Amino acid sequence: MYYHVVGTLRGVVIETTADLEEKMNRVAEACHFTVRGRSLVQFQPFGATGVLVLAESHFSAHTYPEKREVYVDVFCCSDSFDPQACMREIENAFGGKANDWKVVER
Repeated sequence: MYYHVVGTLRGVVIETTADLEEKMNRVAEACHFTVRGRSLVQFQPFGATGVLVLAESHFSAHTYPEKREVYVDVFCCSDSFDPQACMREIENAFGGKANDWKVVER
């Protein structure tokens, strides 16, 4: 079974790609993702989008500091992937709380 995890973190202000990348790297390491590539874009006056291309699929995050929100999307094709643990790691790394996580079984 593969899982697609989507959620909105609230109460989070991330304005730069450097801050976003650090948080995404923490999640990738904690979830044992194999990062094969990355792309991060800085927006003006603030805000960032990041995508980690994983051997297992992908992890993306889109920040909206003016709304104090971050939208995240993780698709993982690893048999050992635990979506609940991943959601906790994301909340821990980003410092926010999501009350609308969605997990789709693929």
